[in-house]
Amino acid sequence: MTNQILKERYQIKRPLRKRAGQCTLLALDQYTQNFVVVKLLTFSGDLTWETFKLFEREAKTLQNLSHPAIPRYLDYFDIQTDQGKGFSLVQSYINAPSLEEYIKVGRRFSETSNVL
Repeated sequence: MTNQILKERYQIKRPLRKRAGQCTLLALDQYTQNFVVVKLLTFSGDLTWETFKLFEREAKTLQNLSHPAIPRYLDYFDIQTDQGKGFSLVQSYINAPSLEEYIKVGRRFSETSNVL
């Protein structure tokens, strides 16, 4: 998908993560020239109803949050890919280690933890 342009706006630069029925990509927003994260959820045999509900909930939750350490909701749209029809969630890109990367190196969090 590298260099493919989604919604005539988001140019895919590289994959960030892939799971069954899901793909997370780093993209360049052609309008703002900012990097964004595009999460794709594709309807396939691997997709469960629970996965779809979680994806939809993430999109709705991001729309209502505003914090410098949480990606900002930017866009949500339908998509047609080689794997089938699906949905795309676009959010701001925060150039920082992922939660998974922190945990791999032994970082522990509490309600008062501050990673900023």
